[in-house]
Amino acid sequence: MKKIFVIALLIFISNTVLNAETIKPKKTPLKKLSKQLGNGELIKINSYQTSDYKGIMEGWYKESPIIVDALITYPKGEGPFPLLLIVHSSGGADEFTANWLEFMRDQQKPLLDMGIATMYLDNFSARGAKHTYTDQSKASIWSTYIDVFMALEYLSKDPKINIKKVGVSGYSRGGNLSIMAAEKRLRDILVSKDLYFAASQPRSAECGITGMFRNPTPVKETKIWYVHGLAEDYTLPGPCVDIMEKMQAKGADIRIDLREGWYHLFTGNYEPEIEKRTQYFWKCPNFYTEDDGNPNKEFIDLIIKNTKIKSLDEFNELSRKNPRKAFKTMFKGLKKENCIGKGVTEGGNHGKTFMPEYLAFWKENLLN
Repeated sequence: MKKIFVIALLIFISNTVLNAETIKPKKTPLKKLSKQLGNGELIKINSYQTSDYKGIMEGWYKESPIIVDALITYPKGEGPFPLLLIVHSSGGADEFTANWLEFMRDQQKPLLDMGIATMYLDNFSARGAKHTYTDQSKASIWSTYIDVFMALEYLSKDPKINIKKVGVSGYSRGGNLSIMAAEKRLRDILVSKDLYFAASQPRSAECGITGMFRNPTPVKETKIWYVHGLAEDYTLPGPCVDIMEKMQAKGADIRIDLREGWYHLFTGNYEPEIEKRTQYFWKCPNFYTEDDGNPNKEFIDLIIKNTKIKSLDEFNELSRKNPRKAFKTMFKGLKKENCIGKGVTEGGNHGKTFMPEYLAFWKENLLN
């Protein structure tokens, strides 16, 4: 009997290992960032993995826990302090330390001087990714939406933080996170319904191919200032303007700010240039999340046509068992559709001129 039990246990362990996701975490760049800034406490935040909203809605995400990295810094004094959560793009947390994106670091000192704490969030290192701009399938964007709310929950338990005065900001992928931080359906499932972000400042998000809700339901307490360059050839402004206007129609407090002649990564401290390796998706069919939690029919049909997936039910089952593989399967479908391009314009040297407006937004919405 003992021998049979041992064999059964070994089979169970073997199957568990085979079915589990193999993730090799990378070292977080936040240690380097802490040295550059000369401050900060490295912390760990419990989070989860999912390929899409269905995994969140059905609770499957709880089957794939993960721990992500963050760097928190408090101003001088006793608190409780307001806080700005700073999130990265598909460039990963390395962009927090990059010489070509000083904006990410330059904002911290004036924020601290105003009495606003900061938290830099690393969505990628724990997931084994350094960046995703050459392959967006490396880390599911929906998993990183979860990270943002898990960070908010973490902060709600920190007596040094005024949880009613927490903001969030990022560009590109980080812009998506900053938009979805104001999505009521996510908030209501992932954290307490009395938690919310006071303000959000997204920039240059990708709203056409990332599964944004076709019919968004905004958290009305979150004030949003959305900025997008009209010269964009990476993440086109139209789909995000459409989402913002739908949120406005449902009572969200949103300012849509479109800048003539501005490209992607306009806060980068260099003139616009072509980044040949970066993927763009605006030639692909739109991917939206419907009210029932599933991708729109056109997108599911594309996956069925171009991959081994034969039905929506089969895709949802894969999403539950292996969210990383499901997310990669979606990208395989897009690649076979031959709609993914490479080569976009990034930069602009607008960081220093944008900074005063940026800081004024946080002063108005986190300190008043």
